Amino acid sequence: MSIQRFIENYFWLFLMLGMLIGFVFPEQAIVLDRFVVVFLMMLLYVVFLKIDLGSIIGHIRKPLLLVYLLVCNLLVIPVLVYACTWKLDPDIRLAVVLLACLPSGTAAPALTDIVKGKASLTLVLTILSSMIAPLSITGLFYVLYHTAISLDYTRLFLGLVAFTLVPLAASQLSKRLFGPAVKRCKRHFGALSVLIMMLIVMVVIGKEADYIRSNIKDIFGILLVLYAVFFVFQVIGYFQAFWLRPDERIAVSVSKMAMNNVLGVVIAISYFHPQIALILVLSEIPWNTMPILYSFIRKMHRKPETAVGKRDGTEREEAGNPGRM
Repeated sequence: MSIQRFIENYFWLFLMLGMLIGFVFPEQAIVLDRFVVVFLMMLLYVVFLKIDLGSIIGHIRKPLLLVYLLVCNLLVIPVLVYACTWKLDPDIRLAVVLLACLPSGTAAPALTDIVKGKASLTLVLTILSSMIAPLSITGLFYVLYHTAISLDYTRLFLGLVAFTLVPLAASQLSKRLFGPAVKRCKRHFGALSVLIMMLIVMVVIGKEADYIRSNIKDIFGILLVLYAVFFVFQVIGYFQAFWLRPDERIAVSVSKMAMNNVLGVVIAISYFHPQIALILVLSEIPWNTMPILYSFIRKMHRKPETAVGKRDGTEREEAGNPGRM
């Protein structure tokens, strides 16, 4: 097995390694904090080099599917979470509801690519959910908790443009100008994405390491709840559009599971007390480790797909054609 294939197949190992390094050596990890924005834009640039612009347009041409997914992710699931968690501690319940309300994170398309999902679908959902979330979060918290939350819509939109649309435009321009070179290097993009993601995870955990250590006695019970919540988000996301192909269902699942934790931490600090902020900070841990579940999903679908390919050589050839993806 080549090194790049090892990195791609065991991506979760490298994400966990990044968490461990950030927690054990926070001072060294924080040194790279000034480069996180650069790392994130590099990560998305590499991922977008693998995305066909026609695939993005294809998803946009399915508005009913997008509306259905966005309504589920930003309205239905948060309300269900609120209704089903009434026995939890009030602080944990509020934090979990806030997690359910958050839009997809900027790194969600990259994570989808790492776990072999349809990154173009996650990208579309990330952009749309980030545009709608300021309104949906404000409305839901006013109705459910009678709390008025004011978000800087302009700042969120400009951040969305900087972190997604700029790398997307740069990647498409690169493919036009350096098409042959991009094709030759394409097989290395998966491993490169994992390594860049590992650096980002290391810095994020390093920044919160002292905060986590200072609240260590409260952590374990909260983490159990968070892991259960993230598992539920993954499962609901995967089956809420059960008629889609496995890679598209993974994309939908990641768009729900890989939420914008940073926005959640900002809201928690601004409008609620420190315990809520602690829970949002701790959500970074399942965010970075739960993607291992997608490895099992891929294995589950691998055998049936292979069997179909053997019965029909034409179908197998079409499935291997990058132009069809």
